[in-house]
Amino acid sequence: MKYIAHRGLSSKAPENTIPAFELAAKEQRYFGIECDVQMTKDNQFVIFHDDDLQRMTKAKVRVRDLTYEELMEYNISKGNGIKKYKDLKIPLLTDYLEICSFHSKTAVIEVKHVHDITMLTDLINLLDDYPSLTVIIISFNMNYLKYLRAITQAELHYLSDSITESEIYDARVNQLGLSLRKDIISKTLVNRLKKEGFKIAVYTVNDTKDALKFQNLGIDYLTTDK
Repeated sequence: MKYIAHRGLSSKAPENTIPAFELAAKEQRYFGIECDVQMTKDNQFVIFHDDDLQRMTKAKVRVRDLTYEELMEYNISKGNGIKKYKDLKIPLLTDYLEICSFHSKTAVIEVKHVHDITMLTDLINLLDDYPSLTVIIISFNMNYLKYLRAITQAELHYLSDSITESEIYDARVNQLGLSLRKDIISKTLVNRLKKEGFKIAVYTVNDTKDALKFQNLGIDYLTTDK
């Protein structure tokens, strides 16, 4: 079972920031580093989880409604270890890719929002600039993943907190792995999905006993904050 750092080492530094990614990159135990990607008003790929900035910066404005230059006016003011890090900005996707590439970590990219589904082609073109980098793209949006499967052979995973038969069918047809919330995973479900050839990831696991349980079930990837 391979371990993925959720939004970087987010238990030690604010999530989805350069410090969180750099801390995760220095830990040998992590196979990959996960991030959340969305687009600014002027079509820049940036790393941020929420639709709006309120939780992390106290500003009630959406990422997609700001240009990148406007976004740079806000500092991240929340998160673990925030007192150690001054003037933190929201990173560009390329900042994260440079870290993953330099440290030979798999980039696990959750696509949150693009203005138009065809802009996912721009994402793949950007990733092609890093030929030595291993990438896994994940999303809760099945349509995004279907589009991506048509244009890339990269490993893709469908995220779900309540997997359905129709989602399993779509994942099988489109050659997607399944990344599932920890409390919906059972031995019966894992055995079935494994027999059908799926790669299975679990999120977000921060307890050692749970991690051992999922390892014994044969889970492929485990995402953790710790």
